[in-house]
Amino acid sequence: MPETAPTGSYSRLTPGDAGFVEAVSGGLFNSLRVDGEPDAVVVPRTEADVVAIVRDAARTATKVAIRSGGHSWVASSVREGSILVDLAAFDAIDVDVEARTARVGPAVRGQRLSKELVAHGLAFPVGHCGNPALGGFLLGGGLGVNWGHWLPSCFSIRSMRVVLSSGEVVVASETSNPELFWLARGSGPGFPGIVTEFELDLQPLPAAIRLSSWMFALADLAAVTSWVTRVSAALPSNVEVSLVVAGPQRPGASADSEPFIVGVVATAFTADEAEAAEALHAFATDRGPGVSPLEYLDAVPVAFDTVHEAVDATYPEGYRYLADTFWSPLDLGAALEPLAELITRAPSGVSYILSGMPKNGDGANLVPKGVAAYGMHDKTLVVPYVIWADESDDAANLAWLNELRAVLEPVSSGHFMSEADLRHDASRVSRSFAGDDGERVLRLIRQFDPDSLFCGFPRPAGVAEPTP
Repeated sequence: MPETAPTGSYSRLTPGDAGFVEAVSGGLFNSLRVDGEPDAVVVPRTEADVVAIVRDAARTATKVAIRSGGHSWVASSVREGSILVDLAAFDAIDVDVEARTARVGPAVRGQRLSKELVAHGLAFPVGHCGNPALGGFLLGGGLGVNWGHWLPSCFSIRSMRVVLSSGEVVVASETSNPELFWLARGSGPGFPGIVTEFELDLQPLPAAIRLSSWMFALADLAAVTSWVTRVSAALPSNVEVSLVVAGPQRPGASADSEPFIVGVVATAFTADEAEAAEALHAFATDRGPGVSPLEYLDAVPVAFDTVHEAVDATYPEGYRYLADTFWSPLDLGAALEPLAELITRAPSGVSYILSGMPKNGDGANLVPKGVAAYGMHDKTLVVPYVIWADESDDAANLAWLNELRAVLEPVSSGHFMSEADLRHDASRVSRSFAGDDGERVLRLIRQFDPDSLFCGFPRPAGVAEPTP
């Protein structure tokens, strides 16, 4: 890369500088590292710094990658020969209670936003994990809490400020730069710009959040999925149901616990006790799967700003991660039954398989058509999370994930890009969009970034950048 002095006041670290390695890897949740490293890490403090960074990169023909902070199992911000723009300083929150909107920086973490909004009696479909920042979460679509009712989080973006590859700062909304706005809501790491601020529409705080959970032996998987599918059809959209198949090192397990289990969680986001009881009524009246649960919790109260805590516990820090995502037109039973034997052969007892039917079985019709790049949906979503601690076990865990893929890919209609393994297969990107939207995404990326300044989607080694 040509050596040239930056024109802005931002800080800059290059290989060999004290703190460079930490600046690259310290912001990664996943201890499984990707090959390669950036040429520099830059830390802007202001939007003017971001403009200077983009213009300096264009002047030196250096690619740009962006990090707001979070999980990003594929480490999309770590790109060989690039400048990594760390947006950690963009963490402001400004809530307009009367208008029920908020202006937030891309580095704001979900758990912090939740606490801020609860203090004002408001809510937003933040991620199920508290740690990820809003930048990557929202650009990827955002499967937030209560998303069957509030929709994926990107549909709650009112506007955003974007620094384009030209260095120009624009506002994108439904009425201002609408094609850029369409692209931003769902193109994930392919988005050709740096968002410095989001304006969000907020929701009234659900005053009565009630959670019921059941744990069954793995042998009862078929009966449990049949029960969940049956009951889900009678649930309102503000009840979110998830099903997990997990092993012996799951949170809360002990040496005396059943080694492999099926867990079901139903969370109602409601205004009062009466509405909560009505929302969960189908579970109360159905006779159940015909087998006894190992454990059961009935409609326990949960605070909105702590909903993420149980999910966070399933992602221990310092571990190595692989993940992939599969939409399917199959119901839960048909999608999960072939995986029951595979979970018992997982190299790590921490790994698990998450699944659910958004909008309780009507997921194929949940997302508004044509209004955003995010549009790939189907009846069932299956997400394997492969989690282990020791580098010597890398090959075994990858092989196990490949076994799961071999079962899931033939019955998959597409992928959820934010957690799909984009570095495994180039088709993960194209299959994360509905219909012809993938072609439109690539065309708009070229339109807004004609010189390919931004790194774009991570790709498997040796695979060229896609063309429209």
